[in-house]
Amino acid sequence: MAQTAGPNVDTGLETGDIIRAFGRTPLQSTSQLQAMVRNLKSGDPVVLQIERKGQMQYLAFEMD
Repeated sequence: MAQTAGPNVDTGLETGDIIRAFGRTPLQSTSQLQAMVRNLKSGDPVVLQIERKGQMQYLAFEMD
């Protein structure tokens, strides 16, 4: 999923991460995440809530 944001964006995502929320919106499906990412423009801030190895955390980055 790290490549969903674009090839030049360092999202901080790692293999095995589960994206639970995009901003304040809980995610129900991969297609929901894809639709939200399509609406982003260069410079837009993104915050993802992820689950990594059973722990919840946030990743923040800007779209390239």
